[in-house]
Amino acid sequence: MSASETDPGAGTGPGPAGATDDVEPADREVEPESSDGRAGGSEARPETARPGTAGGSVDRSPARTSAGVAVAFAAVAALWLPTIGGRALGLVGAALVGFGAVRGGRQAVTAGAVALVAGVAAAGLAGAAVVPLVGATLCALLAWDAGRYGITVGEQLGRGASTTRLELAHVTATAAVGTAAAALGSVTYLAVDATTDGVAVVVLLVGVGLLVSALR
Repeated sequence: MSASETDPGAGTGPGPAGATDDVEPADREVEPESSDGRAGGSEARPETARPGTAGGSVDRSPARTSAGVAVAFAAVAALWLPTIGGRALGLVGAALVGFGAVRGGRQAVTAGAVALVAGVAAAGLAGAAVVPLVGATLCALLAWDAGRYGITVGEQLGRGASTTRLELAHVTATAAVGTAAAALGSVTYLAVDATTDGVAVVVLLVGVGLLVSALR
């Protein structure tokens, strides 16, 4: 009897011939580990922030500087009106301008400016002097322009952006053009030498038209 027939463990011992059961095939692919220690070989994908979520959502409220300028000009325009009826309309207009400039309502800003100009007209019909009328008109239109500009800046750049210098530059340029138009209206009034309230109101409305054209 041969050794292979009497020794059933022959060929299956710990020797090289019997080690084939515990060795993995040579052609088996070993998945590499990623840099963070996870198996699978897939690279970790960086998380991308969603638009508008990085650092919190962007505040599109009106810019603070322009809103403050609009409120200030509207208040000056209302208080500059010398008559009770004109000032009452002016205060309503100032409130509307302030609400729209702070809350971002263009229609409210425009309605407030219209109310301010209506107060100017009422004061003119009551016989007010031309200087406060022209000054109030100029302030009303500057308030209208600053309020709408602040809304636009907030929508495009966000309230958190540093836009103070940009806003002040816009207000300064607009005030310079508006002052020149107001001066032209006053000189025209003096040249006409108006003695009736109706002529004064007509000249005032012409100055308003020049101011609106210049501001646009």
